[in-house]
Amino acid sequence: MHATDLGRRLTDDQIWHEAKRQGCVLVTKDADFFDRMALTGPPPKVIWARFGNMRRNHVVELFTRDWKDICGLLEVSDLVEVFQDRLEGISFPR
Repeated sequence: MHATDLGRRLTDDQIWHEAKRQGCVLVTKDADFFDRMALTGPPPKVIWARFGNMRRNHVVELFTRDWKDICGLLEVSDLVEVFQDRLEGISFPR
């Protein structure tokens, strides 16, 4: 689901709380969600796209190529950083 599927423009705070309430994983390019997780911890879990602007089809290719590994990292991490050439998982204290 995309945040706009909720029918209105939401603030980062509203998106965070809605993802937590619904048990969703956030996928974002926004560093603000990393900062929030560092302060409050999960949930929700976050997939953070750490690459610059690129065409949508290239983004889809990256996520498709790495999806199984991303999901595997989410099993043991709170946040998965997706770079063009690697993935990194981070866990935060609870």
